[in-house]
Amino acid sequence: MNREQWVVSLYGGPEARSRLQRMMNDAFEGLADSAGQGPWRLAERGDAIVCKLDISAGQREFCDKVGLVLAEFVLSVKEPQTLERFMQRRLGTRDPKEIKTGMREATILMNGELPDAESGGTEAAPGEGRRRRLVRIATKLGDYLWRHGSLHLDGFMRFRMREHAEELKEAAETAVEEMLMDRQYQEFMRLLQSMVKGQETGLPAIHVLHGGGQGPTLLDEKMRPLEDEAVTEPILQAASDQQDRESLLVTRLLAASPRRLYIHTDEPDAQVVRTLMGIFGERAAICDHPMPR
Repeated sequence: MNREQWVVSLYGGPEARSRLQRMMNDAFEGLADSAGQGPWRLAERGDAIVCKLDISAGQREFCDKVGLVLAEFVLSVKEPQTLERFMQRRLGTRDPKEIKTGMREATILMNGELPDAESGGTEAAPGEGRRRRLVRIATKLGDYLWRHGSLHLDGFMRFRMREHAEELKEAAETAVEEMLMDRQYQEFMRLLQSMVKGQETGLPAIHVLHGGGQGPTLLDEKMRPLEDEAVTEPILQAASDQQDRESLLVTRLLAASPRRLYIHTDEPDAQVVRTLMGIFGERAAICDHPMPR
């Protein structure tokens, strides 16, 4: 029988090494000694975790299983650490809530996760992306350990997992861009809300006819087209995209400053409807039944 030794090293201090040691020993529970100690032991010096076993066959299977454990450690420990540092730097904040939101969004992008129906859509169900990354990383780590007998996990990630690093960076950048856009949108909404609160009311009421695959139509309190509607509606219809139409509509309504705003729509969750409700607050109401045009 051949006496073999495998060594896995990593940065992160005693706590990180102890966690990885526990994960590897849990995976090889059947190899624990009479004292219940698993085959992987922390080296007395340095940052290594060492395993010594007498194995005549099954060495490749052993290394593949270790690779799977190391891959899980990368996804559950290393990835969040990398994302946290990235979010702190790019978002310019140390707010734990905002950083965790960015980390979660980036992870969802990589994992291809979807809202979990059983949680009411508040949690994400594991996606194929995570399984794909787990298998890909495990294969590389297991193969390297089998061929060389030792590996430094952080060094391996830096120099032999560049594809993974690029995937992580791309997802993080996308998440940050979306968060910064949302931050700007919320600031803009607060500005508009303050403008509405500070304005004197103009028209008693305006009715917005929305939906049906057409641009919005504006009516006064007597259900007549606004005085400038003959000019406004074609402009709204001709706007190049949804964002332009929304901006023009908001500008028109801010100028009119209605005391009450009634939104007749069959799409209450549409972005423009939510925007108007957010800006005009208690002045606005959604009517259950859209009016015929």
